[in-house]
Amino acid sequence: MKGITFGTTHTHRDLGLILGKKEIGSPAVKENKVDIPGADGSLDMTEYHGEPMYENVKHKFEFSAAVPSDESLALFSRVKNALHGRKHRIILDDDPAFCYVGRCHVSSYTDEKGIGKLSIECDCEPYKYKLNKTTVTKAVDGTQGITLTNGRKRAVPTITTTAAMTIMFGGGTWTNSAGTYTIPELELVEGANTVEVTGTGNITFTWQEGEL
Repeated sequence: MKGITFGTTHTHRDLGLILGKKEIGSPAVKENKVDIPGADGSLDMTEYHGEPMYENVKHKFEFSAAVPSDESLALFSRVKNALHGRKHRIILDDDPAFCYVGRCHVSSYTDEKGIGKLSIECDCEPYKYKLNKTTVTKAVDGTQGITLTNGRKRAVPTITTTAAMTIMFGGGTWTNSAGTYTIPELELVEGANTVEVTGTGNITFTWQEGEL
């Protein structure tokens, strides 16, 4: 039966909970508007840093459990011990390639005629993240353009090279010896990003993609 994995705990396999309803929120935009005296409206600075920023987002999940009344409080304790107040990676069985990251809060428990009910509300980061980081490895001999396709969330990749290489991106140029490093100015935006690399050897880009 489908459920949700909080950290390493699956709501049905490990706790016996039946998922009845899920409410996936949408993060509020951090709007930044500046009033201009003597002018109509206001100056919208929301995208001053290139794209909107977002508040945390709430996701809520409702569960039921058919357990004898004398076992209901023990079940409630197991749920709270595993989840309440803890920050977890949250993976929905219906969306297994992504995870949310947030702190979990377990509601009160109600028991009526042997059917227990509770909800779990999660205060999460605004983006959901690909479960596995994106990795692109290329063999370079001379100068080569490498396309890195990124999701909605901007990301700075970790770069690993087997030899000294020169990297050009967005008007900047950096030369580094073999090793692993990041270039803060090499920030991937949504869509295709072309990086020009000069050298001889292998280069690997690794980064965490995020989507709303």
